[in-house]
Amino acid sequence: MKDINIGLVGAGTVGGGVVKLLARKLGFFREKLGLPVRLRRIADKEQGRFKTLPIGDAICSGEANDILDDKDIHVVIELVGGTTFAKSVIEKALRAGKHVITANKALIAEHGPALFEAAEAAGVSFYFEASVGGGMPTIKTIREALVANDIHSIKTIINGTSNYILTQMATRGIDFKTALGEAQAQGFAEADPTLDVGGGDAGHKVAIMASLVHGGYVPFDKMPIEGITTLASEDVAMAAELGYTLKLLGIIRRGPADDDVDVRVHPAMLHRDHILASVNGVLNAVLLEGDAVGPILLYGRGAGEMPTASAVVSDIVDVARNILSGTPMRISMGYYSHANALKLRPLDVLETRYYLRFSVLDRPGVLAQIADAFGRHGISIASVTQKETGRADRIPVIFLTHRATEKNLRTAVAEIEKLDFVQAKTQVIRIED
Repeated sequence: MKDINIGLVGAGTVGGGVVKLLARKLGFFREKLGLPVRLRRIADKEQGRFKTLPIGDAICSGEANDILDDKDIHVVIELVGGTTFAKSVIEKALRAGKHVITANKALIAEHGPALFEAAEAAGVSFYFEASVGGGMPTIKTIREALVANDIHSIKTIINGTSNYILTQMATRGIDFKTALGEAQAQGFAEADPTLDVGGGDAGHKVAIMASLVHGGYVPFDKMPIEGITTLASEDVAMAAELGYTLKLLGIIRRGPADDDVDVRVHPAMLHRDHILASVNGVLNAVLLEGDAVGPILLYGRGAGEMPTASAVVSDIVDVARNILSGTPMRISMGYYSHANALKLRPLDVLETRYYLRFSVLDRPGVLAQIADAFGRHGISIASVTQKETGRADRIPVIFLTHRATEKNLRTAVAEIEKLDFVQAKTQVIRIED
C-alpha cells in the first residue's frame, strides 16, 4: 500500500506530543493495524522546536504552505490554535482535497458550519476529537459509542483552569485572585486567563457537544455563559457548610419538544454526594445520560501535551482507515450548518433552586422585606442563614430557595437591591440537582 502522508502545522505543546506519539506508534500502526501512516512534513515558525523532537525523516520548515501546496500530503493536522491563521490553513487544505484533523475548539464552535460544509463539498474527512476533553474520548463516545441512544442530558466540568481555582478556594480557603495567581505560576492558567475563567473555553466545548447531541448547530454566540470571576471565598465556604460544592458547570438538556434546547455554562452548586462534586484540580469530567445506557462518566485530563496528542493520534487512525476503505464521509457532519441552527431555551425560563447572598445593614425588618419581595414574585424560601461578621456596616444573609424561574428570581433581586439597607451587589448562584 502507498503511504498515507501527514503534514503537521504547529509543533508546539500538543503538536510536539503528536510527533512523540507517532514516533512510538507508527510501527504498530503499519504492522498490526495495516495503516501505512507516515509523518512527511512539519511546519512551525519557531523552527528551533524541531531539534528536541523525534522527527525521523519528516521534512521541516517554517511555512504552512509547504504542507498545503504539497500534492503528496493526504492529511493536514492543524495545531496552531486561534480562529484566523488556523482557519485559513484548514480552508486551504479542504479546497485542496486534503483530510483535516484539528484540536481547535474555538474554530469548530464559532466557524464549524462553513468548515464542515467545505469538507462535505470536498468529500474528505474532518475530525476534531481533541477539541473537547483532551484525552477523554468525548466526541467518539457521542458520535459512535452512544449512537443507539438519545442523550437526554450532559453535565460537564470541562475547563481545568477554573476547576483548579475552585478546588484551591474550597480546600485552602484562599480567594479567587490568589488561586488564579498560583494557577498561572504552575502553568495551569494563561497570562491572560479570560477565556478560561470567563467561561468561554468551556462554552466552546459545550457548544460542540450540544450540536452533536441535538443533531444541529448550537450557535456559540447565543449561549448563556458566565465565568467564575465573581465568586468569593465566602460563597465557596458557605457552599461547603450547606453541603454543596461550587463548580463551573456546562449543562446540555433535551426538553420534551424538538425545539427545546437547554444549553448553558455557569457556576453551580452541586450536592457533595453528586458524582461530579469529587472532580477536583485540573481534571475534567463529562456525565452523559442516554435512554438506553443510563449515566456514563468520562473522567480524566482535559488538556496538556500528551492527553490532547493522544486524541489527535486517534483521529489519525480513523482518518487513515477512512482513506483505505474509500469512505471519507463515514460520519457525516452535514447537519452542523447555519441552515440547521438550533434555537436555544432563554435563560429567563430556567426553573431551578438558588443560593443568594445579600449584604445588608443589621437592622430590624430586613428579612421581612426580602421575604415579602420574594413572596410577591412567587419565590418560596427553603432556608435563611444570617452570619455574624463583627462589622457594623453590613452582614451577609444567605437564602436558599425552592424551585423558581430565573426571570422571577432576577426581578425580585433587582427590586430588593433598590432598598436602602442593601450594601452590595447580590451574589446569585444556581443549585443543580
